[in-house]
This record gives sequence, structure tokens and C-alpha cells, in this order.
Amino acid sequence: MKENNAMNKFFKQAGNVNFTFLNSGDIYEITHKNSLINQWMSNPLDGSLNNIYLRLHQASGIKVVPLLGVHSTSTLSVTDSYVKWQGSTEGIAYQVTFHPTEKGIWFWDIILNGNDVEVDVIYGQDLGLADKGAVRSNEAYMSQYMDHTVFEDEKRGFVVCTRQNQPQQEGFPYIQQGSLGKAIGYSTDGFQFFGLSYKTTNTPEVLKKPTLANETYQYEFAYTALQSERVKLAGQQQFVFYGLFKENHPNATTALDYENEIYDAWQQLEKNEAIEHSVERVYLSSAIGNPLQTVEMTEEEIDGYFPDRQLGERDQASLLSFFTRTYEHVILKKKEELVERPHGHILMSGQNENVQEDTLSTTSYMYGLFNSQLVVGNVNMNKMITNARNPLNIMKTSGQRIYVEIDGIYHLLTMPSMFELGFNYARWYYKTESELFIITNFTTVDSPEVQLDVRSTSGKAYAYLISNQVTMNNNEYEVPFRMKNEGNIVSISADSASNSGNTYPDLTYRLQVTGTEMTVEDERRFASNIESGAASLIVLSLDSTSEWTMIIQGLLYNEVKPLVKRDVEHEVERYRDYYRNVTGGFRLTQQEGTSEDLEKVNAITWWYTHNMLVHFSSPHGLEQYGGAAWGTRDVSQGPTEYFMATQNYRSVREIIKTIFSHQYKETGSWPQWFMFDKFTHVQQTESHGDIIVWPLKVIAEYIEATNDYAILQERVPYTDQNNFAFTAETVTILEHAKKEVAYIKEHFLHDTFLSSYDDGDWDDTLQPANEQLKKYMVSSWTVALTYQVLRKLATVLTDVDEKEAAALHDLASGIKQDFNTYILQSDVIPGFIYMKDLNDVELMLHPSDTKTGIDYRLLPMQESMISELFTPEQAEHHYRLIKKHLTFPDGVRLMNRPANYAGGVSTHFKRAEQATNFGREIGLQYVHAHIRYVEAMAKLGKTDEVWNGLSVINPISIQNVVPNAEIRQSNTYFSSSDGKFNTRYEAEEHFDKLRTGAVPVKGGWRIYSSGPGIYMNQLISNALGIRTHAGNLVIDPVLPEKMDGLRFDFTFMEHPVTFIYHLNQATKQVVVNGNVVETESVANPYRNGGFIVERDELKKQLTTVKNTVEVYL
Repeated sequence: MKENNAMNKFFKQAGNVNFTFLNSGDIYEITHKNSLINQWMSNPLDGSLNNIYLRLHQASGIKVVPLLGVHSTSTLSVTDSYVKWQGSTEGIAYQVTFHPTEKGIWFWDIILNGNDVEVDVIYGQDLGLADKGAVRSNEAYMSQYMDHTVFEDEKRGFVVCTRQNQPQQEGFPYIQQGSLGKAIGYSTDGFQFFGLSYKTTNTPEVLKKPTLANETYQYEFAYTALQSERVKLAGQQQFVFYGLFKENHPNATTALDYENEIYDAWQQLEKNEAIEHSVERVYLSSAIGNPLQTVEMTEEEIDGYFPDRQLGERDQASLLSFFTRTYEHVILKKKEELVERPHGHILMSGQNENVQEDTLSTTSYMYGLFNSQLVVGNVNMNKMITNARNPLNIMKTSGQRIYVEIDGIYHLLTMPSMFELGFNYARWYYKTESELFIITNFTTVDSPEVQLDVRSTSGKAYAYLISNQVTMNNNEYEVPFRMKNEGNIVSISADSASNSGNTYPDLTYRLQVTGTEMTVEDERRFASNIESGAASLIVLSLDSTSEWTMIIQGLLYNEVKPLVKRDVEHEVERYRDYYRNVTGGFRLTQQEGTSEDLEKVNAITWWYTHNMLVHFSSPHGLEQYGGAAWGTRDVSQGPTEYFMATQNYRSVREIIKTIFSHQYKETGSWPQWFMFDKFTHVQQTESHGDIIVWPLKVIAEYIEATNDYAILQERVPYTDQNNFAFTAETVTILEHAKKEVAYIKEHFLHDTFLSSYDDGDWDDTLQPANEQLKKYMVSSWTVALTYQVLRKLATVLTDVDEKEAAALHDLASGIKQDFNTYILQSDVIPGFIYMKDLNDVELMLHPSDTKTGIDYRLLPMQESMISELFTPEQAEHHYRLIKKHLTFPDGVRLMNRPANYAGGVSTHFKRAEQATNFGREIGLQYVHAHIRYVEAMAKLGKTDEVWNGLSVINPISIQNVVPNAEIRQSNTYFSSSDGKFNTRYEAEEHFDKLRTGAVPVKGGWRIYSSGPGIYMNQLISNALGIRTHAGNLVIDPVLPEKMDGLRFDFTFMEHPVTFIYHLNQATKQVVVNGNVVETESVANPYRNGGFIVERDELKKQLTTVKNTVEVYL
């Protein structure tokens, strides 16, 4: 058994603040009760993110010397009261002493001794500042809620005060950091400190600059830095930095407090020398050199590998990225150096359009992370290899890494020259002056395994080291794991105490290397005086070879499956065939062939199919690496709508049965989210007020499309809310649905047909800040959604349950009446109403709302169009309001202005008033909502709005349609378009500049969203207008004039069909294989609808080989 939590550690306390140090001299963690104050739990190979840097300002430039930890040359000693690092560099003797005090305050005392050298000192500290579990579940997310307030004191210079705005178990944790001398520089985020160039240079960017950024950046890598004054040494010089922690700071930070506490603590320090005990510290191996430096590929070399490419992206003259004719995406080194979000790819085994528990997935990053979060099944609980916890590749132990030996020194492969992404593979090209290494990582269609092929194109043999940070648990370092080595196969299994131990006790990963001899080692290969397990590494040492292969297999039940080396090109083509089937052969062309605009749509169709399958079968993302669950609302949208649009009704049926199995027997409600495998007991019981509606929506739309009433008689269990187990009793889905309707009726407010807000609606940031709002608010959007669903369900049930259908019609009528009475009191729909009693209705997020200052909310406007609650006149009026107040170059925004931010203290809403980062929903352009706007525009028949609406959120060549869009990964869904503002205050002051395009917009979190599936549904079902109704073909496109002659290849009713669109025709008709067919009109209160072709009529005309359906509109 490998103890992966065995580290040489020692401990110090500052009051109730606990500091754990490693024998490398690095901070491992800083805690206070349940809070993790630092962000990243370190190891003795990477060292801590925290450090103190001595900078020598020389004529040749700035020389940087780290003073702490494994990357320093300092000696280390400890006493009962302090920790000391000592050393010398270029004639300067230095001493750093860490002094904790009983007051919850600590000091870093730096003493330099030297002459005639100009120096300054920079102190950096990573921040988690939340419950330990919350920080480790997503560092970027918790960073988004830390308020960095910076004060400039006349004596002490800059002081950074950081408050966690989301309530934790201990309250609102707070840390203050400053200097007892004068700090002349500061920064608040690791992107300012390490910089994008770190991915290439491995050196913090700011340390070579004269000063720190001296501006507050509220982003996703909370890292504070302070810079001392620059002095010329003439003997001894002292610098002192301090930290102060408070477990609960309930109010916003408005003043620089605690000054007396800090000075008192410093004065009371015992300055007497104590008996010091030297620590035998860790030293990195001299056989490990700097990361391999690559050179850029020339365009001639690129031509050699990719002679036929398209959709190229350039920065002035330089090629940044492009796509192949089969829609693989290729990224050049220069582009990766420009993006904050590193290029990444989630690889999955295939056949995952079906609900299954053994999908294997792994995440690969361009910067040299070949496999991370490698997992079969549950992406949280079953992890073999750790995930990336930082976007700048600062920690080099995470995941799987490769070192190559050149001239006796091993070099880590980090930034490649070129990175190629296919639907089941990632390929790195490492070009040096004398060699080109090509590394390919790929999955297969029909087996839970990943294969890594490595070769040198010259044929020269090299030795390699492969480091694998193994966790076999959600979080590394918490439990040991088991390893067995048999020849060239390593088997790894989980400890019984791991997250998977009770649920999948036989979970096993098997790793095999072929092409060379392999020796199994551990982290001691990289350093001396380090214990096995200190970095949780399995290190594979490979003998010299020009080519080798690694296969990793994930087995939930330790079943025996052969480890077979596969041909990558064969597997790539098999996977393409699989995707052609999943997409229904989707392809757009025009009479003259294809065009760049259409190829953008064709390419993103393949990639959004991939993104949807991640969301459905392996729920996680590149930024949001935790997941493993279906959100009740989310799975009812993205995957369901995709499968409906592509007529994969078997998968929709499975989704329906799975969702209804998770309905609580006691209440009839649902969890907000639930794990859908054997970890089904892991779920969030409290849910937003709209969650109850979504399962009904799925069943209504499924029956409306298919006429499959048999689904109502399928029997599935309930979930017991006390133990989250499935009940032995099963009932029909129709009975489940009736229980759901009963819950909706029970939660109408007062004597109305309006649902109470409860824990919120779709916009998670607008959760109510207090119980009064939770109880008496009504979401206009939820009301419109409920009306839409109940009305549709009433219609589809008319033929099978007339009594229930009539009751549902009555409910829908009551909702419509109360909607018009209480909500639509003026010519502008409010975002909410607050209705403590029926005689006092307050409109919120409305022009009359003086409390929030927000006048318009998008969601109820567009949903009232989709649900047909608006009259045509009301719909047109609100369309104009959206165009005037909510439309921006990069899409529509959720509200006309952001919620008020006042230091992170909530008044009306939780996250909207707590978040410090102006991104995701906070930045208001949430792409999911924009896609629903496209749906509303299709309902109204706004042709240009529909096609342009889809274009502005397509990441491929996005600058061509959104000129102020910053460079981003081009083949992944981005969940938001975020205004480039450093703080919420800056965003509030300059928000209108987003409307003019004067401020750049950045892509938000990637992949993990229902958005890709919804996008594809709008593209197929509404823009192209191909869908089913009662098993019949509906042709109801909303296309701009430039799409005249558009040809759409697609599978319909299991037949290959080419739909050809003829726009602006005098005669409206549908011609199938040369024959005019009878049609009916699609009902639509806002515009002339398209055609309905009866299923039987269509079947008569279709052949098994080739079909054309010409549409004359």
C-alpha cells in the first residue's frame, strides 16, 4: 500500500491559526478550524505558492532569489516559537524569520546584510479563505467571492484586506496583509503575478518588472503580493510583512482596522534567541533540469502536416489556430501564450449517448498535462489521477507529466510548438532545434481506456520519466491507495476509506507500457530527503527508446479485459463515424458549395456534440472540474433537447425514467442535482422554485414530439428523502407527474396561481437574501415557464386522461389570469413581484423599482414569448425593449445593469451582491439565456436575430462578428461573455461601454453546461426548422435571405435527407423527391407558421439511399 499522505511536517500556531510546514521549508497549509486560509495544499517538489523574493537591481537587469522553500538555497531551522531560513547570494547575507503570535497575527521578518547593492523584497501569498472543502472543490470559484480592498497608509504604504463574501461555517473569513515598513506595490491575483508567460518560461512574470501591478484585479486566482521600498544596502536592512486573520468579518471592509493589535503583537514578540534545531531539508535532484524549451512551427512545417486547412485565426501576420476539413482543431504556441484559459480537452470513451456508469474520461491541457482527472465513471469519487488546480501550470506534479532525458538531464515537457485536438484525441508537437517529439493521447469508441503514444520523429532513442499524481479519491493526500506491479503492468486500486471504497470496492486501474523496459519508482526520483508518498506520485522510469505506448484501463468491477495496443488513425476514424451517427450526419452547404460562415456552423456542431456528451455522461468542465451529477433543470434541457432534435428518443426515455426516479416520495419535489450512478445518495435536497417544473416539461415535449404515450405507464420508484434510497414501491410516470402537479399547486402564493420564489429561479445569482423574499417573491419567468408546461401537458393528455387534461387547462388559465392581474400591471413585465399580501404588490427589477435600480430583466420577457403568454403586441413591445436596453455586441444581457455591489454584503440577492468577479452570470451575458433569446426570436419570426444570435456565441473566428471579443479557445462552449473589468465597481461605472463595444469581452467557463445541447436544438429545430410533432415532420425554418438555397444534410426518420430551402417564393410548398406533398400549417400566434407533413405521407416518398425535401417559403 502506498501512503500518499506521508510527509515530513512541522507545525506552528498563531492563536487559533495553524501553520503546517514541510521539511522543504514550504507552507503546506494554513488553517483556522474549518477554514483553509491558503489556496493550495503544497508538496515538497512543487513547493508552496507562498514565497518571499529578494530582488537585486543590477545593471544587467533584475536578479530574483526565492528565500523560502524547496526552490531556495536557504538552510532551515526551527524553535518552539519561530521558523528561520538563512543563506547568502552575491555578497548579501539574508535571514527570514516567521513569527506567529497568540493574537492570530504573524510576521515575516527579513534581515539583509550587504553593501552597495540595490534591493527590494516581494512577498506573495495564495488565498483560499473559505471552508477547506469549498476551496478544494474549486479554487477559481472561491476566488470569485473574495473582496480585495486595498488601503494606502501614509506610513505603511499599501495594505491588502481580503474578505470572503460567501458565508462559511465560521462566518465571513477575513485576512489583512501589509508591511511594518512601507509597501510601495501590491497585486491581488495570480494572473498579475505569474502572468501568461509563466506557461512558457516557468518564471513569475512580475518579478522582472520594476513594480507590481498596483491595481486590484478580482479574478479567479486569489494571490496577494506586496513589494517593499527599493533600498541601497549599506550594512543591515530589515523588512517586515505581516498577516492578520479574523474568522468572521460580517460587514464590508470600509476602513483599515486592527492597527493597534498589529503593533502590540509585534512589540510583544520574544526577540531573544532560542535554541534552534536545524531541519534536514529537501533538495531537488540535479538530474532534473528546466522545462524543455520549444521553438515555433514554421508555416511550411504546418503545411506539411495540414495541407488542407480552414477557418484560420491570425494575429496580424501570425497564424494562431485553424481547423481541418474534418473539423479537428489545431492551436499554435503563440495563441496559448495569449489566453488566460489554457487550451484543454476532455477525452471520453464512446457510446456515451446512452446512460451508462463506465464512461472513461480524461482531461488534457496544451501546456504539458497529458492526462488529468483520469476517471472511469463518477468524475469526483472514482478519480485515478489528480486534476489541474491552476490555469497557469504552476504545479508540475498534478496529473500525468512526461520528462525526456537530453544530454544526461531530464526536461519536463510543458509548452509545445503545436497542439492538435480531435474528438477523441489530443496531440502535442514538441519541436526543438534538433528534434520533434509527437505525443498522442486518445480514447476508443467501445472500451474504457486511454492510450498514450510517444515518439521522436528522428528515430533517436531517449529515456523518459512519467510522473503520475495518483489520488484514487476526490482530493489528493486524504487517503492512501494500493498499487501492485507485475512486469510492465501496474494495477492501482482505492483504499476502503476512499470516496469510492463502499460504492465501488473493486474499482481498479491497470496501466501498461510497451516499447521499452519500465521501472516503477516514486517522488524520491526527483528529490533527496523526501518520503515516499509526499507528493502522491507513481513515477515510471523508461529505458531509452524512440517510441513507446502507455495504455490505462478503468475497471469499475476489476473485470478482466485485454490490454491491446490500438492504431490511433483507425480509432480516430471510428470515432468520427460514431459522431456522424450521433449528429445525424448534420452538414450545411449552399448551391455553390460551402462557405466560411457555414463551415463555422458545421465545425461547432461536432464540437458542441462533444460538449453536450461531456455534460450528459461525464459531468464536469475545464474550469469546473467537480461535478459528476445531473442538475434536474440542466439535464432536462441540454442533453434532452439535443437528443430530441436528433431523434434519439431512446436516450430521452432513459433520461425521463432516471429523472422521475429521483422525485421525493414525501413531497413530490426534486433535488437541485443528483448523482445518477451508484452514488445516487449524493444530492442537494433544497431546490429553486422552478426545478419542480422541468420534469413535466420533458415529459410533455417528448410526448408532443413522438406520440409515445406508453412512457406514461412506465413504472419507476421514488426517492426516499430521509436516506436518498430508491423506494421498493414503483408507480407509473403518470402518477409521478400528478404528484408533481400537486406540489406546484401547494406552492402557489396566497390564493393565486403564482408560484412562490422559494430558493430562486434559473439565475442562481438572484437567490433571495432573506426568508421574507424567499417566501413572498414571485419570479415572472417561473410563472411563464409553468404556464407553458402545464398548457402543453394538458394538450398532450387530452386523448389519454381527459379529466387530468381539463384540470391542467384550468390551472394554466388561472396562471394566465393572475399573470395579467398581478405581474403584468404595466407595459413592462417585472423580473419579480413581492407580494406579502394581495393588496400590496411591489414590482421588482422594473422601471418603478427604486431599491435595486434594475429596470429590465431578460428572462421573463423572452419566456413570455416562448410560452405565448404575451399578446402579439406585448411581444413586439418587449422585443423592442430588449433591443434598446439589453442588446450588446456579444449578445443579450440578463438585466440592463448589474446588481448593486457594496463590499459583498447581501441586501436582496445572494451571489449577485456577493461576487467580486464580473464574470459568469454576474457579468450578465450568460450564453444559456442568450440561446433562449434565439428561441424567442424564432417564435416571433425575427430571422436576422436568430441567425446572428447563434453567430455571436459561436467561438470560431468570433472576432469577425464580435469585434471586441478577446482571443479564446475556439472549439469549446463558453458559458458567459464577460466584460473585461478588474472590479465590480469598475464594471458598474463603465457598464455602458460594453454596449458600444468599447470594452473587450472574455470567454467564461467552458464545456460544462446545458448550453451546447440547447444551442443545437435551436439550430436544428428552430433556425433550420426541422422537428417532429406527433411523429410528423415539421418544417418551420427562420432563416435570413442570404440562406436562400441552403442545403441541410440530416437523418430524419432513420433516412438520409437533404433539405433544400428556397426563400421568398410565391408558391409555398414542400416537394419530396420531386413530388409535391400535402401539408398543414404550424400554429403560431406571432407569425405565419411553417409546414407539417404527415408521417405516413412522408414514408411513402422516402427511399433508403438518398432523399431531397425541397422547402418553398
